[in-house]
Amino acid sequence: MELRDLYALIAIAETGSLSAAARKVRLTQPALTASLQRLEQEVGVALVRRHSRGALLTEEGQFVLQKARDVVHDVAQIGQVHDKLALAPAGEIHLGLPTTVAGGLIPALIPLMQSRYPHIRLHVVEAMSGVLQEQLQLGRLDLAVVFENAPLAGLRSTPLLREIIYLLVPAGHPLARAPSVDLTALAHLALVLPSAANSIRRHLERACTAQGVTLNVLADVDSLPGLLGLVRAGYCTVLPNYLAKGDIAAGHIAAVALENPVLDWTLHLATRRDTRLPRASMATAEMIEQACSHLIGQGDWAAQIIAG
Repeated sequence: MELRDLYALIAIAETGSLSAAARKVRLTQPALTASLQRLEQEVGVALVRRHSRGALLTEEGQFVLQKARDVVHDVAQIGQVHDKLALAPAGEIHLGLPTTVAGGLIPALIPLMQSRYPHIRLHVVEAMSGVLQEQLQLGRLDLAVVFENAPLAGLRSTPLLREIIYLLVPAGHPLARAPSVDLTALAHLALVLPSAANSIRRHLERACTAQGVTLNVLADVDSLPGLLGLVRAGYCTVLPNYLAKGDIAAGHIAAVALENPVLDWTLHLATRRDTRLPRASMATAEMIEQACSHLIGQGDWAAQIIAG
């Protein structure tokens, strides 16, 4: 069975005449008749009934006509694959970023997106890592940068970068000039930390439990500006130093490395498996990776890219 025979049948149905159908598909009438005969031989029934005013499709012909139109439509769709792939990704992508990342990544990411993919519009949500995972599962986010990699239904995640976690102390603190401190030193400090729902708090407490360290937490504060303000005021906290670098450079805060063990964590880029705009999501993920690489390459982010 050949496509040209299907086109011939469609033309007969649309024009109601063999001669008009031949003109429509740019064939001679004998060639069109031969095409129709080949199709009828293939299916084993008469598809067209001729009469004095032209031609009509038989009941069997109507059935084959419907299938022929489906085939022709599918072939046309295949022919458009290249054009569709050539179109720039577009649509609205809902992206979740944790608080310890958002303030630094957003200014680097948005210009990249506007330059490379101007038809993608980002809607950025800032929240704790656990909240972002829940929002992904509920379908309210398409992508999110998260810190934990526990398998979650409907999500896939890939490692993005590895980041060191520091003890942040006020500049005048006795430990401010120490190159590093043992994890056990945290037991003797007045700490302000993110609440137990925050992934960094859970990560820290798991490490401390393994070392038999009990933390002295004076307040749970789920606010990065609030935590940094408290450190400037004389308290201590445990965080990545990425968004504290301004205070560190100004001499208001000191970042002290932790050891025994060294504390670090891995950021993951999580996506929904059934994302609504897969090409736009893939393009956004690509730009997130580029923005992170750019920030790390410039020395703005003390982290290490994990090669994919």
